[in-house]
Amino acid sequence: MGLGRLLRGSQRGRRAPERESAARAKRARDHLARKRERDRRRLARDRQRQEVRAGRRRLLRVATPLLCLAAAVLGSQLSTPLVERLWLGTKPLERIAVQGLERLRPERIAAGASLLAGQPIAAIDPAAARATIAAEPWIESAQVLRLPTGTLVVRVVERQAIARWQVEQRTELVDHRGGRFAGSIAPAGPLPLVRGEAEAGVNLPADAITILRELTRYAVLAQNPSGLTLHLPLAATAPNHERPRNAQGFVLEIGDDGPRALLGRRLLPQRVARLASLLDHEEGAARAARLIDLRFGDRAVLRTEPAPG
Repeated sequence: MGLGRLLRGSQRGRRAPERESAARAKRARDHLARKRERDRRRLARDRQRQEVRAGRRRLLRVATPLLCLAAAVLGSQLSTPLVERLWLGTKPLERIAVQGLERLRPERIAAGASLLAGQPIAAIDPAAARATIAAEPWIESAQVLRLPTGTLVVRVVERQAIARWQVEQRTELVDHRGGRFAGSIAPAGPLPLVRGEAEAGVNLPADAITILRELTRYAVLAQNPSGLTLHLPLAATAPNHERPRNAQGFVLEIGDDGPRALLGRRLLPQRVARLASLLDHEEGAARAARLIDLRFGDRAVLRTEPAPG
């Protein structure tokens, strides 16, 4: 009996370190598990905070320019009347300075825009005045500036008229791009006349613009531009009996009694140069001809009999 108790006591003594070691191992595992859980939660919180900060930065990147623009627009809307009132004061309109005019008169610009001396310069709307001035067919663009001295500065760019274009009974001006504009013809001065309809579109054909530009290069042709008439080529769909003189291309009439120069449709600058040389060096023969055909290489064929059409 005593021996048994002794054996059991010794066995318990041997198992005690094992249990203590197992308990320590379990505590270590639990501690490690708690630490890992704390680290996982901390990392999750850090990621969440980073996402929130990144979202705020994105929002600021998008919203800041919009807020600045809105603030600038609102500030300009609120401050412009105040600045204009302080800058311009109650000064009346005393002088209108029109810059850039070559053909129109300044009085015409001022009257067209209803700009009257004595009205408060601060009450003049530059945008409205600019739109009214630009409505004049001769004006390509306009700028309006108010000064506190009571001066209104109007800067304009006039259209460049290169010819008068007659289609049936209607005559309009043509600018350097070939576009028609219904401005007063008187300010244009002497210009060549273009007759006929364009084969396509409403603008003057590019070949016609080339011819008109070449005419200004030679004194013998440019000395009396109003005496020149350029006939556009006959449309391909038109009947053959209609104005056969221009059925084969561009035709240039020189004066009321002068010859007709048949330029054709190709090599137009060279043919205008040949015509100018012919008028310079053989003026008598050229003026006596009824038709000058320039379509044959470097030669000109002069016909003295009446030209058809």
